[in-house]
Amino acid sequence: MKNRFLAMKALGVSTAAALAGAAHAALPTGAEAAITGVGTDVVTAVGLVILAGISIYAAKKLGQKMGWL
Repeated sequence: MKNRFLAMKALGVSTAAALAGAAHAALPTGAEAAITGVGTDVVTAVGLVILAGISIYAAKKLGQKMGWL
């Protein structure tokens, strides 16, 4: 029973690897460049959101310390 389970697990892993390889090979040539560009844009957007959050937090803390809020 255990050997059958391991054989099915190995078959599943090899099938997933084959499908992933086939899916990657089917991408057009410009798709990889587009995906890389989107990744760069996402990192920039997340960085700006984090920076805005830190700025709001700092302004709020400064306002509390100075007695403005």
